[in-house]
Amino acid sequence: MSASDEEIHELVRQEAGDCLQRMEANLLTLESGDGGVGEIEAILRDAHSVKGSSAMIGWGEAANLASSIEDRMEAAREQGGLPPDSVGPLLHAVDALGQALDGEPKRETVAKSPPPDAPTIRVPAAKVDRMLDVVGETVLYHRRLEHALGTVSGGGASEELDMGEQLLDELQDSVIQMRTLPLSTITAAFPRAVRDLASQEGKEVELAIDGAETQLDRVILDGISEAIVHLLRNAVAHGIEEAGEREAAGKPAAGRVELRAGRRGRMVAIQVADDGRGVSPELLERADEEGSLVEILAETGFSTAERVTDVAGRGVGLDAVKRHVEGLGGGLELRSEAGRGTEVTLLLPITLALMKVLLFERGGHPFGLPMASVGRVVAVAGTTSLGNRPSLELDGEVVPLSDLGRLIEAAGEPLPRNPPAIVIESLGRRAAVACDELLGEEEVVIKSLGAILAGMPGYLGAAILGDGRIALVLDPSFLLSKAATAATTMDRPAETEEHAAGRVLVVDDQFAARELQRSILEAAGYRVDVARDGREALRRVGEIVELDLVLTDVQMPEMDGFELLEAIRADEEHGSLPVVIVTSLGDEASRKRGAEAGADAYVVKEEFDQQTLLETIERLAGR
Repeated sequence: MSASDEEIHELVRQEAGDCLQRMEANLLTLESGDGGVGEIEAILRDAHSVKGSSAMIGWGEAANLASSIEDRMEAAREQGGLPPDSVGPLLHAVDALGQALDGEPKRETVAKSPPPDAPTIRVPAAKVDRMLDVVGETVLYHRRLEHALGTVSGGGASEELDMGEQLLDELQDSVIQMRTLPLSTITAAFPRAVRDLASQEGKEVELAIDGAETQLDRVILDGISEAIVHLLRNAVAHGIEEAGEREAAGKPAAGRVELRAGRRGRMVAIQVADDGRGVSPELLERADEEGSLVEILAETGFSTAERVTDVAGRGVGLDAVKRHVEGLGGGLELRSEAGRGTEVTLLLPITLALMKVLLFERGGHPFGLPMASVGRVVAVAGTTSLGNRPSLELDGEVVPLSDLGRLIEAAGEPLPRNPPAIVIESLGRRAAVACDELLGEEEVVIKSLGAILAGMPGYLGAAILGDGRIALVLDPSFLLSKAATAATTMDRPAETEEHAAGRVLVVDDQFAARELQRSILEAAGYRVDVARDGREALRRVGEIVELDLVLTDVQMPEMDGFELLEAIRADEEHGSLPVVIVTSLGDEASRKRGAEAGADAYVVKEEFDQQTLLETIERLAGR
């Protein structure tokens, strides 16, 4: 299949997906009794469109399925309506059509693109992300240029730099806006999901959606659809009572679940609320004693269901939702009233690409915290003791005080006299973390941590500062949890062994990944050079004097990591140079190719451990 054929097929899939969304929504409207001939006509048009485009490119099964739906809707139009009991079989037919189109089951999947609106243009997400990377790097180099030309005066240089910065800011904002999408992008499948769940549980439930126009980062939207489905499951299975129980309690027979979204300061609040039975008075009393209903209901294995079904009673769901939301730098709130219902709120950042952070240093390394979680900054002039640990008294409340270096298990010198402390606040919890120095507030582009720190808890990403350093952006929820459980956190950190000044070449086509690896290795005592791809790396291997090791990614343009390794091994002068591969490719074929090409170590990012990698580099560098 040619590249152009693949593009045509993908376009047909996308457009057909939009049609399936509308067909499903209109069928649900007809089932509720609110629809009529207009919905029937719309389903007819969409079925006809899918039939035509599928037949055009030879997808016979999909064309036949679409034709059968078209025939049923044509009969409904002639009869002047569609019986409600016909909706179920038609929904199954739409599911089968979706499976024929993309080979994947359609249950509980969520469409990732909204219905097309002229002149909407479809752009692959990877292209937007790459554009944001390029813009971010351009902004960084512009800042470095400003720093280098800071002493230049006259000639209009300052004015030109200011204008360039303004244009770059506008460009950056525009690209970030391209990454944000309305919540409606993922809500199309929810009414159908609630309908099927309610039917399976033998209940009557209606879903109302409000605030679907609220904008969120595409990366966040891609991840939270499953979390919302968990909450909808909980609402239907645990919250909404059966019709007889509701009527005996003076409620309508049909339960109501609401999905609401809106801005809350610098965050977006997404709420799933039901008018069901709520949690028991005993659990509410326990929550008052222990301080948080969320923590109780999110305990691993905890369940309020009286029986185990396909959708409830297995003690999973809310804990996974909590971990996912906190991993995005957000939080989870939960309120409930016995007999009246339950409301779960997801607090999420609007975007992961651009974030306002408070920058500070500890142990010579810069860090950042989202400003949305920063309550205040105080100078630690004196401390009290609570439970044999340092604490601060703020507003009549005793707040635990921790050394940031101890919380993230990073070595460092003792804190300075009267160090600054950042008070972190989130969902009713507070903790103070002490650092060496505050650097100020800044809006930064958040980069992925790449292979080196992938999967490690406690970090939201990394930001490249104007001076070229990498600031790790910390997860406030992780710090709050660590601060709450740490026994004592203001002691002198343990010293670490010093590494000899070995020399490492880091090879990666992603700028943020290169700079982050450089930062980590330099902090461990190494001299670091970088290259953007295998071809540049091979040239640098011949140029660098006393090179001790190459640390390379695999998937790169020009020359990939395997080809680079093979070229180094074939070089008479550098054939014995240690090479470590760090990659997301964990399949056996890739591991085998790395071993056969002569890799000294093969690290898969999902299995990554930073300390183990540093020990491996130290062993192989031989210094």
